[in-house]
Amino acid sequence: MGLDDPLTRWIAIGVAVVATVALVVCWRGLARRGFLAVLGRSVALLGVNVSVLMAVFLVVNAQFGLFSDWADLLGTQQVVTTTQASGSASGSATAQASEAAPVRLDGYDGRVWRAQVPGPRSGTTAEALVVLPTGYGTTPAPAGGYPVIEAFHGYPGTPEQWLDAMHLLPSLDAAVTAHQLAASVVVIPTLEVPAGRDTECVDGGDGQPKLETWLSQDVPDYVEQHYTVSRQARSWATIGLSMGGWCANEMAMLHPDRFSAAIAFGGYSRLDLGSWKPFSADSPPAKRYDLVALAKQNPPAVRLWALASKEDGLSWPSTQALASAVHGPTTMTLVTQQQGGHRTSIWAGIVPQALTWLGSAPGFAPAT
Repeated sequence: MGLDDPLTRWIAIGVAVVATVALVVCWRGLARRGFLAVLGRSVALLGVNVSVLMAVFLVVNAQFGLFSDWADLLGTQQVVTTTQASGSASGSATAQASEAAPVRLDGYDGRVWRAQVPGPRSGTTAEALVVLPTGYGTTPAPAGGYPVIEAFHGYPGTPEQWLDAMHLLPSLDAAVTAHQLAASVVVIPTLEVPAGRDTECVDGGDGQPKLETWLSQDVPDYVEQHYTVSRQARSWATIGLSMGGWCANEMAMLHPDRFSAAIAFGGYSRLDLGSWKPFSADSPPAKRYDLVALAKQNPPAVRLWALASKEDGLSWPSTQALASAVHGPTTMTLVTQQQGGHRTSIWAGIVPQALTWLGSAPGFAPAT
């Protein structure tokens, strides 16, 4: 029986229920003095706790896809890389607004700042983290400014997810030191606006936050106004995990005038709204977010890189569909996991590979 098999979950739940009932029924017989009685009670309590925890784990795992099978849980899965490519690879207005000065975060070598990013275009204001390259402000900036990576966290999640769970800083530094990537500025906006909402990075209706506009226009405008960065689309890219992987694909494919590349870890390519419904599933706004259809009908000039597991029901179906649909000016590199769940502990180790891919094209290539 598979880890994600419904029968496995029901058996685990049944075992937990039977163990609990058996403990209650037999407790009087176990309530004696002596070593064997104490040992019996201890074993019985341990068995009930283990069975309950296992049942809870299986239910939670089925909901979030953390582990795809027993091999994944035991850490014996293998990653197989395949590359699919199609076509050939092929770049802002400024808004003035007042905002509070950024605040430096403790740790992270003093290179991470928390900023309040206003939204003169979107009407949305929210926080973002800005990660500066080593030596920013003390050594000359590259000609034309630093390239920029806009990073998107998962749901539920925070911008710190990229710094802690995904270990972005050491991966960036290693790629730069190895001359595989140009030193870059990274901006990591918060995506839950308001807090707790699964926004999917889309624009809401009247009176609702317009996350797509904020992320694709206001955040880049803010970065360009406050930091020495490139203004060319070829030097702007997106990267995201899970829901953030969707956002990375969305921003690059819908805004190729701003972003030239997107990296998605366990992302997807069709809108997956939760309880918040800013528009109906068959409405024109919803259809606009069908990236597979966009790739087929009007492919943008962007490069895509995606990591997905064949056993990840959230990510794999639409990622595979997108890989099959790309043509013309859109290109896509697909890294396929034969096994593996939907979690940062898998994705973090492959960030260096994705950054190396990003640095292989003009705009993010290190200076020779």
